[in-house]
Amino acid sequence: MNRVFVGGGVRPKFLALSLIVLTGGAAQAQTQAEPRRWYIAGAVTGSAPEKPQQTIANAPVPGATLHVINDVDFGWGGQIAVGYEWNALRIEAEIGHTENHSSHYSAISPIAITLPQSGKNNVTRYMANAYLEPFRARWAISPYLGFGLGAAHGHLTTIAAPARAPSAPPSQLLDIKDTRFTWQVMGGLSVPVTSRLAFTAQYRWLDAGTFHGVDSRGERATRTIRGNNVDVGLRIAF
Repeated sequence: MNRVFVGGGVRPKFLALSLIVLTGGAAQAQTQAEPRRWYIAGAVTGSAPEKPQQTIANAPVPGATLHVINDVDFGWGGQIAVGYEWNALRIEAEIGHTENHSSHYSAISPIAITLPQSGKNNVTRYMANAYLEPFRARWAISPYLGFGLGAAHGHLTTIAAPARAPSAPPSQLLDIKDTRFTWQVMGGLSVPVTSRLAFTAQYRWLDAGTFHGVDSRGERATRTIRGNNVDVGLRIAF
């Protein structure tokens, strides 16, 4: 009877211990699979915006509106973000900056002419982003999608001869500084390097809308800022 009693006592203890181990292991696996933690992220940006469309009032003659397309080269920038991971959801605050330069512009209406210029499109954005990364716990390379809202401050310039006087010496025709509502969508891949460090690469479409200002004569001027970006960087959890 002692053997039966001892055996009967050991079995519940063994089952209880096994249940504790399995429960603890499951909880640890869930914690690893679905972390809830803060992180910081940084990335280098390659910027390829659409050619900005521009209007200038009362040009080339009073009562007309000059329509211009700016040629824009491939530019660079960067971004930094602080966020929080909660299961498959990430929420973050981001600050980013891009710079693109232009070597010429083309007036398309009411006159048609292409002239060289020294111009820039510098944009600093302040965004609140949300990302969904549903396969992070199961896949070695985890895809994600994101969406962001915020504001962008642009400093946009044109130094060139005016379209109405192409032989005139170059001068500063535009110097627009404006802040506009901005949205962006992202899609990318996250590759874990360690349990807290991940390599990230994403495509991002940014639309900052139409910036408003005046030209050197004080006449109304606008320029659009939107286009393609690629961000490559690291995310560190803590």
